[in-house]
Amino acid sequence: MSLVSCPSTVGAGRPLISDLRDVARGRLVVLGVGHALRADDAAGSVIAEELHKRFPNAAFDGGLAPENYAGPVRRAAPDTVFIVDAADFGGAAGEVRVAGAGEVGGLMMGTHAPPLSTLMELLAGDTGADVYLVAIQPASMELGRTMSQEVRTTVTQLVAELGRLMGEAG
Repeated sequence: MSLVSCPSTVGAGRPLISDLRDVARGRLVVLGVGHALRADDAAGSVIAEELHKRFPNAAFDGGLAPENYAGPVRRAAPDTVFIVDAADFGGAAGEVRVAGAGEVGGLMMGTHAPPLSTLMELLAGDTGADVYLVAIQPASMELGRTMSQEVRTTVTQLVAELGRLMGEAG
């Protein structure tokens, strides 16, 4: 799969939902990653928390230790896993990029231990699912700051779009 890059707004190109729909197949699971006290770094966790309200067995907030959710992800028997995280890839605040495990190293420098690419490969091997990182460009990841408006807008859009895809998958 080649790197899919799109802004979170519809006006700058085709809607993000089209890009996610292109790679989504079958039963979807969302695993959010983030730090609630570091501004935009909370994005993945917020998305997972919101989706968990509708899909308690298919959306998980991995917080700072997403590897601890490998078991629940396996039990969900996914065909596609979206790991959602804030990642500095040099884009505009709120921009979204979607990448497979082999592309994550070129997309961002990992601050997670183990690296997200390792978790992605583990989940793909354990479940047979296609695993993708949905990376959101942060404006700030400073401790104690609130989420930027650009990222908040992207979070709202991703909750709606991922929720729609998850609902369609049953």
